[in-house]
Amino acid sequence: MAAYNTRVKIFISSKANADADSVAGSYAKEINDYIQTLDATTGTILEMNTVELLNGSMMTILVHLG
Repeated sequence: MAAYNTRVKIFISSKANADADSVAGSYAKEINDYIQTLDATTGTILEMNTVELLNGSMMTILVHLG
């Protein structure tokens, strides 16, 4: 069996907002800050999906090498 060494990070925001990734406390900034911590060679992003939950919250799932 192959050893993929993947990591999954889930972000959930109780409210959707259109704030830029430079606005402190925004959902976009939270995701951007996490991505900035990934190493370009060992933290390659494999998949990223965002869905709206039934209560209006947003959930982003990020799969990357770890």
